[in-house]
Amino acid sequence: MAEPSLDDLRRARGEGWEWPRAATDECPQCGMHPGAQPPEMLGAMAVELAADWREFLMAADDEYLRTNPAPGVFSPIQYGAHVRDILRVYGDRVLLAVAEDDPEVPTFHPSEDEWAAYNALDRAELAAELEAQADRLEAILDALDDDAWSRTVTRQALVAGTDGVYRFTVAGIASYAVHEAHHHLLDADGTL
Repeated sequence: MAEPSLDDLRRARGEGWEWPRAATDECPQCGMHPGAQPPEMLGAMAVELAADWREFLMAADDEYLRTNPAPGVFSPIQYGAHVRDILRVYGDRVLLAVAEDDPEVPTFHPSEDEWAAYNALDRAELAAELEAQADRLEAILDALDDDAWSRTVTRQALVAGTDGVYRFTVAGIASYAVHEAHHHLLDADGTL
């Protein structure tokens, strides 16, 4: 019998809340509701969260940072790398939404090998990359015209039947990125 995949393990643990709803609803796990904030504040929120990530990454015990506490649970440094990548990918998607009419994008889904490689990252380099991506996202958002916040991107299903197709506004993309940075910091430091 094949070993369960990372996604299988995560679903078995009950990670079934529809994460894209963070753009419109308060998260039932962490309580954050970035979609309720004025969208022009979201870039600054991402920068503040990147600073919080730096503080956490630099203070944490190295073994703790690189240990997966249970099957299907990411290590703290894996969560940090995922947040870095989300900030980058979602910045790219905002730019795409402004440049094209309702472009289609794939679900952002690193491979299991990529997740494993995250555990070898240097913490200081990761902290700097997180801050750079948050700064970039803030600059992208700060440059938007008022009407750009309602432009859309359609994200396709991960796998038919397991994760739906979602249409995000630019404001929703930014809200989702900020939620990921907040929520996963709580995952990483063990407070969620």
